[in-house]
Amino acid sequence: MPRGVWIAIAIDVLVLSLLGADRYLTYHSGMDLGLFVQAVAAAPHGFANQPEHGSHYLRHFSPILWLAVPALVVFQTPIALIVVQAVAGALVAPPTFLIARRRLDERLSTLVAIVALLYPPLVGVAFTDFHENGFAPAIVAWLLWAVDARRFWWASLFALLALCVKEDEALVLLVLGAGYAIYAALRKDRAAATFGAVTALAAAFVFFGYLAFTRAWAGANLAYYSQGWPTDARGLSGVWFRLSFLLEAFVPLLFIPLRSPVVILALPGFVEALASRWSITYTMGQHYPGIWIGYVLVAFALGVASIAARDAARARSLTIACTVVCSLVLVFASPTHWAHFLDWPGPRERALDRVLARIPPDASVCAVDEVFTHLSLDPAARPGYEGACAYMVLDAAYDSPTWRGTYSAQVKAKLATGAYAQIAQDDGVTLYQARGR
Repeated sequence: MPRGVWIAIAIDVLVLSLLGADRYLTYHSGMDLGLFVQAVAAAPHGFANQPEHGSHYLRHFSPILWLAVPALVVFQTPIALIVVQAVAGALVAPPTFLIARRRLDERLSTLVAIVALLYPPLVGVAFTDFHENGFAPAIVAWLLWAVDARRFWWASLFALLALCVKEDEALVLLVLGAGYAIYAALRKDRAAATFGAVTALAAAFVFFGYLAFTRAWAGANLAYYSQGWPTDARGLSGVWFRLSFLLEAFVPLLFIPLRSPVVILALPGFVEALASRWSITYTMGQHYPGIWIGYVLVAFALGVASIAARDAARARSLTIACTVVCSLVLVFASPTHWAHFLDWPGPRERALDRVLARIPPDASVCAVDEVFTHLSLDPAARPGYEGACAYMVLDAAYDSPTWRGTYSAQVKAKLATGAYAQIAQDDGVTLYQARGR
């Protein structure tokens, strides 16, 4: 790959790592980052964590999280996972470049890779709290590169990695693998048909094996549910939110992916998102778009190639226009919501740091989500104030719907019993300890 692609990747990783670190250090990272810090730290014990009341396998099949273990073990800070996710997102650029380079000149292929890095849904996935879906776009793009190059052993490896991301990837690969097997068989392409069939079978094994065996091993005692058909009554507003989600996916790329039939491969991911009863799945800036981003970016590269086959100058102009549109979206209408999540550390943050430093390691601590994330290397720390805990952290400046609707009542109930004594107070941040501890 040319130097320009590597430089763009390095800048992307550096910028998103610094922005993610700022989000964490100013107490704007949500509970999910803390959840995954606890889960990754407890990888040998089934990715156990407090928010999920046990193993992460109760909710999702995500052995891909083992890839994050070395960084957390070495650096012992949640920022390690922030950097891992930034790197994982940036790794979509090389396969996008390589797919484009088979059809385009080096300069235009480099532009295609830069557009991939600037793609707002991808930036949203890389910037949000750490999730296993952060690995999906690059793995999918590498999988399609291997299939495009007919390197089916490499494709098998990337398909296996995709199956380790999350159980919904298995459903997607079950559909796509079976479809590819039929398509290849009709063309009498034995190698491709074999790869497609094996991928579909492996995907079925992973998905149904997870439901039947893995969840039982993890101690599940409730029926599995993740996605579902819409149950809200928003009517036309629900339709509009879903339509706007599609526009956010394709407008930054000027609808160029629709010029390639490969965009059809993104349909299962879009169906999963748009058919969900939870609007968060079709909201940009969350981790859910990770399931379809890789397919859309590869379709974009192939769409640019189809335009270039007829008019190279127009293809270049459109690709440059995409870099401008993606950049403008990131600045003025970013799904990352920079203004909300980024800030300079101030007196409140320094007070929180000082109070948290007084809590003994491995103590049972209750706190709001953003503070819990700073305590998440402690396996006994948990979000919320339900149940017994040795310490409670309160921040007078903190406010959220969860605080008003749930956490505030839990705190009042605990303090009303007289079971906790105030042991520290620093600029509105108060630390309570259970009496007799």
